[in-house]
Amino acid sequence: MGLFDDFVKGATDIFNETKNVIKEAQEKAKQNANEIKTTGDDRFDNPPAPLSAIPVQTTLHGQNVQFMISKDFIEHGGYMSSNISLKYNAEEVNFKEDITISLLEGVGDFDEIADCIEEYLASKKVTGVDEFVDFPDGKYLFKAKMEASDYMEYFYVLRNNVTDPYDYDILLLFYPNEVTNTNLEKKLISCFEETVNSFTI
Repeated sequence: MGLFDDFVKGATDIFNETKNVIKEAQEKAKQNANEIKTTGDDRFDNPPAPLSAIPVQTTLHGQNVQFMISKDFIEHGGYMSSNISLKYNAEEVNFKEDITISLLEGVGDFDEIADCIEEYLASKKVTGVDEFVDFPDGKYLFKAKMEASDYMEYFYVLRNNVTDPYDYDILLLFYPNEVTNTNLEKKLISCFEETVNSFTI
């Protein structure tokens, strides 16, 4: 009986130690993910402060919509389901691909976002993403941030009564993943959050 008790205690100690090591590794990974990295490129490391925000008006499913957005962004063509799309236009930033903030009327060809919405509707959570926040009430269902191929997608899903994940409207910040964890990303997210917080229908 004594040997069995010693065995159980030893196994419990090993389990608890392993659990603590995993927890510490997860916390360290989370801290590293939140650290601002230095690239040696001023476009990423020292972007100019955001320009003042201006109001933008459009319609969504026939309803008037308004939000504020930094003058760093100018209107451009957008994506298949874009109601309106605005491109980051700082002169010193010259990427092959655009950085945009868009209001999408339906998910369009962003299948990975539709998958997130489908999972959320089934379980009230989204897994496999870098960030997820559920909103129990208000104009948004949830927000998520994830990598999709060579890009980052940071988006808010507008609350709606539709059942098809592709019919949900979203606000989307879309940018190359090379921007991740830089001061430029910090600036872009700050501009995007101002748009999100000022969005009214």
